Amino acid sequence: MIAATAAATVGFALAGLPGATAAPSGSSQVRDQTMYKIAVRAQDGDVAGLAQRLIHGGFDLLEARTGSTLYVLGSTATIARLAGVSGSAVVGRSLAAPTGPVPPAPASQDSILPKRLDGKKYETYYGGYRTVAAYDQFESDLQSKYPDLVKKIQYGKSFTGKHPLNVVCVTVDAAKGCKLTPNVDKARFLLETQIHAREIATSDMSWQYLTTLVDGYGTDPQITALLKGTEIWVVPQVNPDGIAIAEKGLEQDGTGSSSHAWQRKNDDEEQAPAGGCPPPYAGSQPGVDLNRNWALAWGGASTSKDPCSEIFIGKKKMSETETTALAKLTLDLFKDQRGSKPTDPAPLTTTGEMLTFHTDAGVNIIPWDYDASVQTPNDEGIRGLAFRQSYFTGLRVGQAGQVLYPVGGGTDDWVYSKLGVDAATWELADTAGCSGFFPVYSCMKSFGQTYVPALVYTAGAARMPYKLALGPTITDASAKASGTNVDVKLTADDDAYGASGIGRPTPQKVTAARIYVGTAPWDGGKPKDMKVKGSGTKVTASVTVKAGTKKVLAYVQARDADGNWGATQAVWIPAKS
Repeated sequence: MIAATAAATVGFALAGLPGATAAPSGSSQVRDQTMYKIAVRAQDGDVAGLAQRLIHGGFDLLEARTGSTLYVLGSTATIARLAGVSGSAVVGRSLAAPTGPVPPAPASQDSILPKRLDGKKYETYYGGYRTVAAYDQFESDLQSKYPDLVKKIQYGKSFTGKHPLNVVCVTVDAAKGCKLTPNVDKARFLLETQIHAREIATSDMSWQYLTTLVDGYGTDPQITALLKGTEIWVVPQVNPDGIAIAEKGLEQDGTGSSSHAWQRKNDDEEQAPAGGCPPPYAGSQPGVDLNRNWALAWGGASTSKDPCSEIFIGKKKMSETETTALAKLTLDLFKDQRGSKPTDPAPLTTTGEMLTFHTDAGVNIIPWDYDASVQTPNDEGIRGLAFRQSYFTGLRVGQAGQVLYPVGGGTDDWVYSKLGVDAATWELADTAGCSGFFPVYSCMKSFGQTYVPALVYTAGAARMPYKLALGPTITDASAKASGTNVDVKLTADDDAYGASGIGRPTPQKVTAARIYVGTAPWDGGKPKDMKVKGSGTKVTASVTVKAGTKKVLAYVQARDADGNWGATQAVWIPAKS
């Protein structure tokens, strides 16, 4: 998956391409190894049809789209081959990776560490990204230094057996909680990153999210409230075998077409053809695509049975150890909350969420991925939550076939189909000019500023995502003490949806607000009405409460005209002075 930012849609001649290597007189042409993101337009507007033709032609189709334009990863030789694809026109290209020396991470970013790990050094590559070994160590260090909040669990081993498959659970009293059973009282949220090895920015969002959670407990009211009532499970590196290949390629070979930096799949070489996969490595490599190997619609749209293809489905569904281990983890975490028929919805009270991260098409993809002509029976809640998330991220919302092209065998389709749990995929977008699979590490600051707050909101809705997504978002909340009184104010916005996507919900007027002091609503707290000021989709509300002998959390919430209460937001009620 790669950037949604379009290359300039202008025609060009192959000989005029920057980076094209002229053939010396009397010799064969020297192959240009520079990798490009090549823009290919569907001349008849049939994007899904063009996607299938590109896949069948053996091209490395990137999961990105701008209107009727798709993108292919390749060299100048690829551009020449694209001329033979019917119904298409190559309309532009841009560099697929930065060129020149990779700048080191700024000192301020090198220290993105929890406070109790301040000064700890971890192995890095490509200017600041942490290695597979570093993540394994970081996860252990989190558990060691934050035993009250963190538990690390090995849920399997990679295909080669060289790397553990780890998940980190963050919650209050993690040592006693964080059990591999779906029968728990707390809400649960599962985040999975770096399924595709070359999408190196995704696992750094897990690193930053974990840091935000452990440092925020006890100081940030919303994070404190989350960790009291929610278990947040994070798999930073779903595909460590593939990641180890990609990080070695980036360090040793750069980003040319023969570099192992472009590793997308896992390291299952047993399914490769006799003699291996032909060069160049980018676009032709052994392994199985772990986001095409899941059982639902396995072998469907935008997949390949070619073992060397970047989207190879594997010789059978759920064939890979990474897939089966992650499936078992998911089943251990969430209850089955919907019927067996495709049309059976999960109830509005369904609990739990799962998100996967990829880069960097700039879309928030919801089930069904495999066919955009049908919607899930929980489409209103799933789509509503995605638009609420995109208020923070700006990502375009829709099913894969609506914002990209249909995809079979994907992770989120399987999770929703199997359990009824809300599931989606965020394709992290370019930020601050950072694009492609290999943005320089300085880009991770802007990525974190965009996506970590969105993850905090998402976890806050995990208790009943389909129901809470229907109600207003609290965009601001504060509490100010005055003697023994505490004035609490909030801003509630039912139009807090992303601006771009398919099926944006219609906002309602906000008609009520309430506060729970000291005890969360799900723990039996008693609400007190707040006074609403204004009339419309965005209002303010206030209430005065009494301070007690100690600082406590208060939970505020707003309701729309249809009677839907949104997710809560927490504030501190200080102790009386």
